[in-house]
Amino acid sequence: MKSLNQIVIDALNIIVSSPEHDENKISQYFSPDYQQVVDGNSLNYDDFLMHMAVLKSQTKRMNVEIKSIVAENNTVFTHHYVSVEKCGSEQSEFEVFACFTLSLGRIIRCEELTRMISGEVGDRDFGSRR
Repeated sequence: MKSLNQIVIDALNIIVSSPEHDENKISQYFSPDYQQVVDGNSLNYDDFLMHMAVLKSQTKRMNVEIKSIVAENNTVFTHHYVSVEKCGSEQSEFEVFACFTLSLGRIIRCEELTRMISGEVGDRDFGSRR
């Protein structure tokens, strides 16, 4: 059985860093009851699917670099960076602080603060864009 840390690492690498939008893979890591709050914006599971589909349609690549990760009970905290190359070759970078809650091996909640380090002003909503 995977550790909670490994589940979150795999979710970030497979769901975010993979260039394809694959709802079957998303369902392996995220519960249908999933709730996310990003910079004060709330997303449910369907909103999250839409969010990921939109990001994949607007980017060539997204790369996640985890700076720190810690798990306690059913919670995993990460501090990570996401480097983005959009379809028009524009570059952005984001710093993310996230608190994931897991149940039965899947992510059921994420509370996230995302800060754009570099990129176009219009991309500040990348963490919750739908």
